[in-house]
Amino acid sequence: MLETQLHLVNGVVALLAAAIPIYLTIRLNNDLRQLTAILSIFILVHAVHSWLDFFGFDFLSDGIFEPLSAAVLMFFGIFYYWIAKQKKVSIKRMVIIWSPVPVLFIFLGTIVLLLAALSIFVWLAARSKDIRSFQFQISVFIIIWVLGGIAYILQDSGTIVVSQLQGDIGLEINVVSVAFLSIMIWLRFYYSQSRKRTINPDVK
Repeated sequence: MLETQLHLVNGVVALLAAAIPIYLTIRLNNDLRQLTAILSIFILVHAVHSWLDFFGFDFLSDGIFEPLSAAVLMFFGIFYYWIAKQKKVSIKRMVIIWSPVPVLFIFLGTIVLLLAALSIFVWLAARSKDIRSFQFQISVFIIIWVLGGIAYILQDSGTIVVSQLQGDIGLEINVVSVAFLSIMIWLRFYYSQSRKRTINPDVK
C-alpha cells in the first residue's frame, strides 16, 4: 500500500475501534462510564493522528497527537488500575517525519509514555493470570504499536533496508496494531452481549 493509503486505513480502523467504547460511554454510568470515555478519547486521538498524516499535517500529527495519544493511553492505564484497586471492576474482565532531531525526541517521549502504559497493563495482566483478559490484550496492542515505531525509525535511518514493494514497514505494523485493537474490542463486546442473552434468554 502507498503511505497515504495506510494512513487512511489506519484512520478508518481506529474509528471502527472507537464505536464500541463511545456506545458504552453513552449506555454506562459512574466509573465504568469514565473508563470507557477515556478509552474512547485515546482511540479518537489516535484516529486524528492518522487523519492528520493522511492530509499531510505531519507536525501536528507526529509532534502533538501521537505523543498525546500515548499520554491518554497511560492515563487510561492508571485509571483502570485505580478502579481495579478499589474493587469496583474485576481486573479479570474487564511517523512521516522530516527532521531527525525533533523526531528522535518526539519518538523517545512517545516510547517512554507507551512503555509506562505497557508496564501498568502487563502488571495487571500478570495479576489476572488470564491471557483472555482485557489488560493482557491491550498489552499486546501496545507492544505491536511500539514495534511499529521502532521499525519506522530503523527504516528511516537506513539501519534496515526494504524493497519499495514492502513500503513503510513501521506504518504497516501500526495499522496491524490498530486493527488488532478494533477486532479485540468488537469481539469482547460481541461475547459480552452473547453472555447476556444466555443469562437472560427473554431479553431481545
